[in-house]
Amino acid sequence: GILVPGGFGERGTEGKIAAAKYARENKIPYLGLCLGMQIATIEFARNVLHLDKANSMEFDRDTPDPVIWLMEEQKEVNKKGGTMRLGAQDCHIKENTLAAR
Repeated sequence: GILVPGGFGERGTEGKIAAAKYARENKIPYLGLCLGMQIATIEFARNVLHLDKANSMEFDRDTPDPVIWLMEEQKEVNKKGGTMRLGAQDCHIKENTLAAR
């Protein structure tokens, strides 16, 4: 399998996205931890949903297709690392969606 670990910043993200794509296309087990799961989300959005400019707002604040958003309290944080959310946070699930079932 392929494991993509956590990390901060955009260094190496395109290579990680390529690894996620390779895993998906070749049915290789993929485990994304923290940033690694965000990478899998970006890859899926770009290559399956055809959102060519899909990205995380952590890497590209102006992306027309944000699939990973920054939390309000993180928008002004410039130095990442030890700043991630820990603990419970409300999650609102849209009615009449697969997630709501």
